[in-house]
Amino acid sequence: MRHARSWRWIVSLGGIVLALGGVALLGLGAATRPTWGDPARPVWYYGRLVPFGELLARGVEPHCHDGLGPGIITCYDTNEELAAATGLDLPGTDPIRVQALRNTMRASALPPQGSSYVPVWYYGRLVPFEDLLKQGVEPHCHDGRGPGIITCYNTNEELAAATGLDLPGIDRTKVETLRRTGAVAPAQCAYYAVVWEHIYFGGRNFALCYDYNDFRSINFNDQTSSIFIPSGSGASTYFEDINYGGGRRTFTTSVPDLRTHNFNDVISSARRGN
Repeated sequence: MRHARSWRWIVSLGGIVLALGGVALLGLGAATRPTWGDPARPVWYYGRLVPFGELLARGVEPHCHDGLGPGIITCYDTNEELAAATGLDLPGTDPIRVQALRNTMRASALPPQGSSYVPVWYYGRLVPFEDLLKQGVEPHCHDGRGPGIITCYNTNEELAAATGLDLPGIDRTKVETLRRTGAVAPAQCAYYAVVWEHIYFGGRNFALCYDYNDFRSINFNDQTSSIFIPSGSGASTYFEDINYGGGRRTFTTSVPDLRTHNFNDVISSARRGN
């Protein structure tokens, strides 16, 4: 009986030690994880595109805004710079320094003038989306790695290999080769539609995974002329204005030509369901 009690006491003590160890590991994990922002998310930092995680790894404490447009994030080293850029009267800032920064804010600290597109990952490199368009690239994109982290390719086969979508007109043999060889990293997400620039699924496109209250955040505002809806995806609704406003259309099957619904080149937001 005494031995049984001893074993129970040892097991109980072991459980306590394991629990305390688990709490310690959780605390360590919480201490080492960034408190906000995905490391792969691109941001503008003194006129240069960098992954947000790079700033954290360098010990930078970023002070950021997206006042230039949804998804176009600009970061600074100090709250005074953030206040100067945004006009906000932030707590603890030096108003004299803020005013001086407003008068002399370096052009190099800001994204290039006229930046109206969200930056994207393009074959392992962060690039301004408008640079791809200027180069004549027809981007095929998704944000399956997370909202705001846009990845683009040159072909629909690469997009299909990454997303698992059976896109119209693709070479399935080439897609399978891309998957088998690991040439394209998979981005698992519950994609419910793909919006296309031209009718009959032509031009550049974007695979939708989330609800989007502003298509500017995915570089596709007022661009959609056809919609591919994968089998079994159910209904999705498309809106004429941002924030799910204005006229709307709900579709459960693919629409090769939005002109037939009087809804061509007007979509500014979308969401899964009705």
